[in-house]
Amino acid sequence: MVIASIACFVSLLVFYSVAKPAVELLEVFWEELLAYAVIPMAVTFIILDRSCWHREIVGVARTGCLLLLSSGILAGVLLAIGLMLSLLWFCFNAVSGGNH
Repeated sequence: MVIASIACFVSLLVFYSVAKPAVELLEVFWEELLAYAVIPMAVTFIILDRSCWHREIVGVARTGCLLLLSSGILAGVLLAIGLMLSLLWFCFNAVSGGNH
């Protein structure tokens, strides 16, 4: 799960930096979010599917569990990115003397 989380984070950053000009042409907010979420979730799903995570579950049940877990990992990665950005903003604001 740690490897899948790191892969999700890296693929999200790489895909965002590479595909940003093309995705912005969609001009619909939810379509942009969907486009940014597909690649990291697919990478996470493939890594989890190839792992030994609950091999006793088969078929649709395992696929559903892996999709749910992939969605949770993506949500956790997005939350971690938001937390890191807010901490950076707070630290920069504190160092620069705050709002005057």
